[in-house]
Amino acid sequence: MSRSSSPPYGPHGFAYARPFELPPVPLSERQPYGVAGIEPDLCEVLEDPLVHLVMRRDGVSPAVLKAVIVRARAKLGAGLCGCLAA
Repeated sequence: MSRSSSPPYGPHGFAYARPFELPPVPLSERQPYGVAGIEPDLCEVLEDPLVHLVMRRDGVSPAVLKAVIVRARAKLGAGLCGCLAA
């Protein structure tokens, strides 16, 4: 006896439940930085604990990173954001 008809059956012959469908949610609500042009500012990124873990793994200190950012912004003629100005 074939069980290829609906509903779909799993490997043990049990019918799978239909997935519950949620109403569509705008991308901006699901992923606040998922839309082009909306990025976290540099200070927010540098406060992220995950960024600190990656920096530690890569052997990059916050002081060295700040110096690189300050030099790059000076070459670009850009001002410093609040967390780097001090």
